[in-house]
Amino acid sequence: MLVLAIGLVCVLVNWLISAASVITSDFTKNMNIMYLREMTNLTQANFKSGLSLRYSGLRAVAESVNDEDTESLEAMERFITAAERNNDFEFMAFIDEDGFYYSRDGKRPAASKLSFLADLLDGRDELISYNETFLDDNMIVLGTQITPMRFDGADIIAIIAGFTADSIGQHLFLRSEDGQTNASIVTREGSFIVYNTYFSDLPRGSNILSKFRKYAEFDVGFSVEQIEDDFGNGDAGMVIFKASGIHMCMYYAPIEGTEWYMLMEVPYAVVDEMTEDLSGRLNRNAVAIMASVLLLILIIFFIYFMNLRAHSRQLELARESAEKAQKAAEKASLAKSEFLSRMSHEIRTPMNGIIGMTEIARQNADNPEKVDDCLKKVALSSKHLMSLINDVLDMSKIESGKIQLKNELFDLRLFLENLENIYSVQAETKGIDFGISLSGRIDELIGGDSLRLNQILTNLLSNAFKFTPKGGSIVLGVSELKHEEGRVLLRFSVRDTGMGIKEENLDKIFEAFEQENAEITHKFGGTGLGLSIVRRFSELMGGSVTVRSEYGKGSEFEVILPFAVPENSRMLDWKAGSSPEKKTAETKTYNFAGKHILLAEDNELNREIAVELLGTVTGAKIDEAEDGRKAVALFDKSEPGYYDLILMDIQMPQMDGFEAARKIRAMERPDAAAIPIFAMTANAFAEDEEKSRQAGMNAHLSKPLEISAVLAAMNEILNRD
Repeated sequence: MLVLAIGLVCVLVNWLISAASVITSDFTKNMNIMYLREMTNLTQANFKSGLSLRYSGLRAVAESVNDEDTESLEAMERFITAAERNNDFEFMAFIDEDGFYYSRDGKRPAASKLSFLADLLDGRDELISYNETFLDDNMIVLGTQITPMRFDGADIIAIIAGFTADSIGQHLFLRSEDGQTNASIVTREGSFIVYNTYFSDLPRGSNILSKFRKYAEFDVGFSVEQIEDDFGNGDAGMVIFKASGIHMCMYYAPIEGTEWYMLMEVPYAVVDEMTEDLSGRLNRNAVAIMASVLLLILIIFFIYFMNLRAHSRQLELARESAEKAQKAAEKASLAKSEFLSRMSHEIRTPMNGIIGMTEIARQNADNPEKVDDCLKKVALSSKHLMSLINDVLDMSKIESGKIQLKNELFDLRLFLENLENIYSVQAETKGIDFGISLSGRIDELIGGDSLRLNQILTNLLSNAFKFTPKGGSIVLGVSELKHEEGRVLLRFSVRDTGMGIKEENLDKIFEAFEQENAEITHKFGGTGLGLSIVRRFSELMGGSVTVRSEYGKGSEFEVILPFAVPENSRMLDWKAGSSPEKKTAETKTYNFAGKHILLAEDNELNREIAVELLGTVTGAKIDEAEDGRKAVALFDKSEPGYYDLILMDIQMPQMDGFEAARKIRAMERPDAAAIPIFAMTANAFAEDEEKSRQAGMNAHLSKPLEISAVLAAMNEILNRD
């Protein structure tokens, strides 16, 4: 019986040893699968978040492109260069409807070089490919649609951008801190995109499937054919193999939205070598081996648990970072959506006034006083609408990097007097005490961009007037902070006794498309761009803007800007509170009888307005041309000296205003070089004015035209002695 009992115990121990060995092996395998699957899922999520940010950058570029950016190959190259720099793209190009691409290197056929070209031309969006032949051999290419734009006889319909796979490697934990876990990305055909594998001697561009066939020895139940089948069917899976003498586990899974796979590798020896060693000792001492097996299981579990916890923490931090970036992008998107909603309201409000007052004027055509009142309100609504449009255009120019600063001398006295004239009238109407205060030594003649300075201060003053109630006060202060040879640092402050700003909103107010809160938007309106424009212009001019505010008591905005100072500059003499006498509005009349004006304008309604306001009212004779080519022909056929002035629109069919002006200046007739040419255009930026000057024009009048200013400019030319 004893012998039988001992035999049964031995059999039981052997069975327990075998069972423990099987359980340990299965446990190890399952832990490998669980660990690698979790690592793969978390790493994929982080990688896709990084790829999504790249798509967001490309979509932002696609939304910002406009007709000016495709008006010439040089304009395209400038746009592409700026977009590549701002988004860390290695390559960017426009694609036309015929399959040609336009990059900084010029125009090239893309049919045989861009794998997703057919899909892109077919209207599909958010396309991705790898290893394009016309780029670096480690390049990822994205493609997206844009609003079609005409160029070189074809429609530009899409934009593509490329970046190296290495540039998104930061979104992958390619190797864990303990050096035991590796992540790679391959195509479904097995070619490496992001390279990090235990095949350490492989050259870039290698194919993992061919290397498996050549170097790998698979455990029973696993094969390279299994990997190929799973890649072909889009399935996830795991294999165990030996390569370069190392026993490995590899888990693989498809990356959603691409034709790529993510591979995750871990050495199988971390577990297997321990269990094999234990199996040998179990044959000599069953009890010790069983205890060791239990201890080993605990150690393995603890190692994997700690390993998994550490990696999970790293990936969680990466995920949190990606989520923060995503939330920031969502916040920016929400802010833009709210901005569009506000803009819709802000634009419709003055448009409603224009349409409503126009209808009231029509219904009261026999009541001149009522018609005059309606027209005044239409004019006010029109000016408000223009201010909204100018804010949006300024912000668009800033965002695209197309703002060009001037550096010209201007009279600070006249500049400040103009501001005081404008805002003292508003202050009197609203019942607010307003003044300009100067302190210390200030040069009267300074060099810089007076237009941008004016936009900074008018935005700040308009804000102050918006939020300061009747009986309050607003002060514009000017002082010198630093003066050295040829340069001065000036401080401009706008202090008000308005409603103030809550401390938690002080940083928010300078963001584009943002306002302090929804209540402010509802009560006071606005685009949310004014203070953002102030900050951007201040920084572009080499200065800064700060704000101090106490909620319910008021705010003070401080702008510090550098300016040039000429030699022997006189000091500015300014008496605080000495507001110039307010001039009563008077309507000037002009007599241009006997004068001949050539008007080039392709819009029929604009021609009718110009003929009525500039011709019929003043007595001038106006000849009309529907495009630049006809304007050149009319001038060429006229007798020398017949025309006294040419009013030239810029964007016209057949021939634009720039080319028409150049052709007129180039004619061999005595009046060709002397005839005054005024540009009349909706292109209202400083660089547009410079283009007009280079084309030979004498003045640049921005649409919508302020008739009094146009007539005054014409009078200087037509009635000069």
